[in-house]
Amino acid sequence: MTPEEAEQIASAGLDQFRNVYVLIFIWSLIGVYLVTFAIGMHIIIHKENRHRAHAIVIIFLLTAFVFTFMFACQETVASLINLKFGPIMSPGDIEASGPQSAFIVASILSSWSGNVIFCIADAFIVWRAWSVWLESRVIKFTLIILLTIDIAINIVDGIADTQADKATGPVSTVALDWAIIVTNLGVNIVATLLIAYRAWIHHKSIRMISRTRKTQVEEILLLFVESGAIFAVVQILTIIISILDAKVPFFSPVDDADVLILVLYQYAAAINPVALIILIQTGNTYEQSLHLPDELPSIAETEADLIQVIIE
Repeated sequence: MTPEEAEQIASAGLDQFRNVYVLIFIWSLIGVYLVTFAIGMHIIIHKENRHRAHAIVIIFLLTAFVFTFMFACQETVASLINLKFGPIMSPGDIEASGPQSAFIVASILSSWSGNVIFCIADAFIVWRAWSVWLESRVIKFTLIILLTIDIAINIVDGIADTQADKATGPVSTVALDWAIIVTNLGVNIVATLLIAYRAWIHHKSIRMISRTRKTQVEEILLLFVESGAIFAVVQILTIIISILDAKVPFFSPVDDADVLILVLYQYAAAINPVALIILIQTGNTYEQSLHLPDELPSIAETEADLIQVIIE
């Protein structure tokens, strides 16, 4: 056995080992997601609410559930095919290789499912900001532009990934992958800052009445900001690890961390909307005794569409 052959065997073994622990990590996150999704849907379905926003939330959550579960299944199929047939699959003989054809299909579906999850997560983030700035056409137009760019980049990346999966030679989609992460982060930061500014305006208005308690609207706005900030931390961590990974060899600890953080980022995007609903419902169990007088303009009116979905 030549040193090159020994190196190839060792590399294949490390790759198979990575596939196993990544699958374990994926399905652990799926377990967390399923529990969170079940609780969130229970809260939404058992609320007597006929607002349009209520139906939109349900559609968002159900669509995200379908594609999140599809993503996990396709990642599992691709990993199992690679685990069993990886050493014998020939990159140059796609049509003649049933396992490789199945691997390519699973990879393509996994890529598109992941992109759809990101689009849904960003749409939910944008909608939260939209709901608290209903009176501002400039802000709503800005949010629409950001979301349109985000969706367009995800579509282009999905097409590029599909072509890369079908190609017999190496094709790089790193630039588009970076564009997705940076665009997702930009959408989240802009939307979260807009909500934070609205929360600050509301906070200043209620301080004229009370300095001791927060209103229910303020609590919800702060939860919006906190959830966006936590998701931004995951996004920034993903960017940092990816930058470090570009400078280290394959199968190094940083490379392993990059694989796991990308999976975590995917499921953080899926879990974020339903987790927020649960947190708001939990906070809503505490009675709010402060009521604003009629003469004070209440910012709650501008959040009615979204807040009524969760707290009525």
